[in-house]
Amino acid sequence: MVAPVRPLFVSTYPPEACGLATFTKDTADAVDLAAGQAVSSVAAIERIAAIPTSDPRVTHVIDNRRPEAYAFAAEVANDGPCDVVNLQHEFGLYPGDWGCRILDFAAACTKPIVTTFHTLLPQPDAAPRRIVRELAARSRRVVVMTRIAARLLEEHYGVDPDSVRIIPHGVPPVPFGRDESLKESLGLAGRRLICTFGLINRGKGLEHMIRGLPALVAACPEVLYLIVGATHPQVKLQEGEVYREGLAELARSLGVGDHVRFVNRYLSLPELLAHLQACDVFVTPYPGKDQIASGTMAYAMAVVGAVISTPYLYACEMLAEGRGILVPFSDSDSLARAAILLLTDDRLRMKTQRKAYRYVRPMFWPNVGRSYYDLFSRVTADDSRPTPRGVRSESSAPTLVAALQGEAQ
Repeated sequence: MVAPVRPLFVSTYPPEACGLATFTKDTADAVDLAAGQAVSSVAAIERIAAIPTSDPRVTHVIDNRRPEAYAFAAEVANDGPCDVVNLQHEFGLYPGDWGCRILDFAAACTKPIVTTFHTLLPQPDAAPRRIVRELAARSRRVVVMTRIAARLLEEHYGVDPDSVRIIPHGVPPVPFGRDESLKESLGLAGRRLICTFGLINRGKGLEHMIRGLPALVAACPEVLYLIVGATHPQVKLQEGEVYREGLAELARSLGVGDHVRFVNRYLSLPELLAHLQACDVFVTPYPGKDQIASGTMAYAMAVVGAVISTPYLYACEMLAEGRGILVPFSDSDSLARAAILLLTDDRLRMKTQRKAYRYVRPMFWPNVGRSYYDLFSRVTADDSRPTPRGVRSESSAPTLVAALQGEAQ
């Protein structure tokens, strides 16, 4: 009998309230399901929330405030029972200039590494490009969630495409269709619901949707814009609820205060699904064009189905071929017109929902977990390649870290 492969995830992890923490838990759960037993462990990055060491999956806690934390975490991984390390990477997660301290881990880790990239810059400066290249060079495989991201790695970062695997962002396995009775259970009976969910910060562009509400309310007086999610913990530490309060004041000043409702907390998955299943249309009015992954977009396509978005990279791929509606950045009038169209044209809304659901069915978490587990198994079994397959390392990691830290000074 072949022993199961045991991955160690390096990432934030609940109770840390962020999308990456949720993604890591969902991925680990799905991998365990694919393995038929609990095989996943986590080296959890502690940023704000204290990580309970009583969680049997958490085998190590990484304190971002300690300069030696990542070199020590690599020693723990080397001495531990894991067979492969899945490094979750996004800019802003790790300490140092452009998060360069993660290279301490990559340089010292002797277990095979699979890196999942959540953020990539289409026109990277020298420092982030070097970090991505170095991580790819020290990884047996790298994972991205879209074809667009795979092309970015090859064309802008020089990463060997043979080392890249596309595994989509997972979504909960949900049946097709919506439950109108959920509106009543949420106290929203008789309303036409437009929804946004996720941690709230200025990068979400929610003000653009609010500025489009007067025209939308004129066409659909029963409409309600539901903004679901707590303020991002890092933002709340820095400025409190200034952004959310500004959004509420903007709605009042436009005379649509009664058509905006905030659900100001971090919802459990059942609560989130109930809110999404009650919604008619979902919107992501993000102002930034470079986003290569969005769990909120993926979940919305599976559960709501009728999605409006600005054309950031992930949305362009996900909503292509009639799976949603793309509108220009920072264009409130276009957001309003698209919402009116989907709310008033039942045939178009249903057609869009069916196309979106067919597209995301392969993204159900059990399928994604199987893809990750199979990849981990192949990487672990592949002992014919003693060195990583990404790109040739431009320098040793300690030298690169020192150089990047010097650039930041």
